[in-house]
Amino acid sequence: MEFSFTSLEINKISEALNCEVKSFAEGYSWNLNNKESGQSLLCNLYIKAQLGDQIEGVLVSVQTQHGYFELHDCNSFMVFEPDEIIFLQSTETKVSSLIIGKNASCSLYSNINREILGADFGALDPAVLLSAMQLSLTEGVLPE
Repeated sequence: MEFSFTSLEINKISEALNCEVKSFAEGYSWNLNNKESGQSLLCNLYIKAQLGDQIEGVLVSVQTQHGYFELHDCNSFMVFEPDEIIFLQSTETKVSSLIIGKNASCSLYSNINREILGADFGALDPAVLLSAMQLSLTEGVLPE
């Protein structure tokens, strides 16, 4: 099944980010600014991006002062209350995510083994603990 965003979901994202959404021909955009830190980011959500020969999918791009990040073939997401959005791309064995927050924060986790999401955190290598903890929150919304 092809994944897309409903207008209700776009509104939920805007509410969590406390930011007005701007629509454009290919998708949606949020421009976040944190006055305290001076951080800002621009998040674009392309609903039907060309991701290869005859392959269309959702593409999420985020531009910050520190870099440019893309998540191709986004196939789920979740609003992590109170103010973060976790965009996900998952397969049977791997998960990648792009996380943005109301305070103009941005985190990227890429190519994470799905098996660590349900693992005993005490038994995990400390190097993978943060990604396991952060992404374990998403298990309920990941496609099978």
